[in-house]
Amino acid sequence: MLRGTQRRGTSWKFSSSLPHAAATRLATEMYSPVQRRDVVLLAGLRAASFLGDTVALVALFLRLAPEGHEWAIAALATAGTLPLVLFAPLAGHVVDHVPAKRMLSLLGVVEALICAGIGYWHGVGATLALMSLLSCVVAFSLPGYSALIPALAGEDNIAKAQGTIQSLQGAAGVAGPALGGLLVGWTGQSWPLYLDAISFALCAAGTTMLRHDRRPSARTTIESAESRKLMAGVSLLWSDPILRSITLVVAIFIFALGMVNVGEVFFATRTLHSSATYYGLIGASFGLGSIGGALYAGRLQQETVQLVTSLLLSIVVIGVMIGSVGLVEHIGYIYPLMVPAGFAAGIANVSSSTLLALRTPEHLRGRVFAAFGAIFNAGEIGSYAAGGLVLVVIAPRTVFQVAGVAATLAALVLGPFAFRASRAAHFKERRA
Repeated sequence: MLRGTQRRGTSWKFSSSLPHAAATRLATEMYSPVQRRDVVLLAGLRAASFLGDTVALVALFLRLAPEGHEWAIAALATAGTLPLVLFAPLAGHVVDHVPAKRMLSLLGVVEALICAGIGYWHGVGATLALMSLLSCVVAFSLPGYSALIPALAGEDNIAKAQGTIQSLQGAAGVAGPALGGLLVGWTGQSWPLYLDAISFALCAAGTTMLRHDRRPSARTTIESAESRKLMAGVSLLWSDPILRSITLVVAIFIFALGMVNVGEVFFATRTLHSSATYYGLIGASFGLGSIGGALYAGRLQQETVQLVTSLLLSIVVIGVMIGSVGLVEHIGYIYPLMVPAGFAAGIANVSSSTLLALRTPEHLRGRVFAAFGAIFNAGEIGSYAAGGLVLVVIAPRTVFQVAGVAATLAALVLGPFAFRASRAAHFKERRA
């Protein structure tokens, strides 16, 4: 993203001679059949993989919970997240220097084998060790797929592609937990993990069928000594005034939302005295909203000002909705709040991903996506630990209220810096 503020490809040709709205329509029309095929194929593959992951996660929680090792649940979450942070600099560097299709296909095979091993070996130690190993591999594949999307869709259709991919992933996220519970009940705890292994293998095979690829460009071989560093992604995030502000807002937002995820189950079951079924519907209603939000965001114009505005307003909406949840007295009132919160989350996901891609030079996208993901995951890890400690002191209801206020204030206080920087970049582009 830190491609500065210039746009690439054909968009300059349109903006120099046509009003912006007409330019946007023409750019959208250039979403060729081959590009559309690749985006739809990748969206299906990623949705299948995400469905497999959520199904497997349910099986793993059900495997470890009855063992009486409460620490194992926290260890599982850490094993699934910490490698994504630790390996981010190296992963981003590799992604920017290796052809994407070859790398992602190979990683998919390795992920499938590791996941099959988790299904076969049931011990707590083996499960945690293999989960850590799987996360080490996923640390490379996640930024690889993120950086590949602009290469498939073209520079003018990144938001549209992100909306398609993330809406299908949202649908998989809604269906996954229920399917996981059913499969564990019907087949035991191993087959859901074998299903996840199959989804990894399917992703590996399907990636080879993509027509477009992301290959290291000549620019990669002559890039400056500074951008060759492993931490180039972090440096770029910090050097761009728009991305610096957005990253800080998102980090605070993720930290606040993570504490809500910890307190949610206690709020639903202990404070509101509801069943596990009603608790599960909270996540389902949020997920349904996120599908609509992602589809809507895919229609946004790829202007920096609009993307920044959409992201900040979405975080404000989520903060208000989450804070309002802490005021309800019956669980039935939560669902009407979770749907718009999910809708806003879908917009925020697409807006942030598109903004990262548009403001990053193509040859550095792997490192920037990896760095942003590391910050995201680090905030999530910290929020889980903080949430557990905070719940010892304050009630789950208060956690929702505090988190909602924190997320809203982050967008309102830091957001204007990003908005002013985006306006300045917009005027600079118009003058150019």
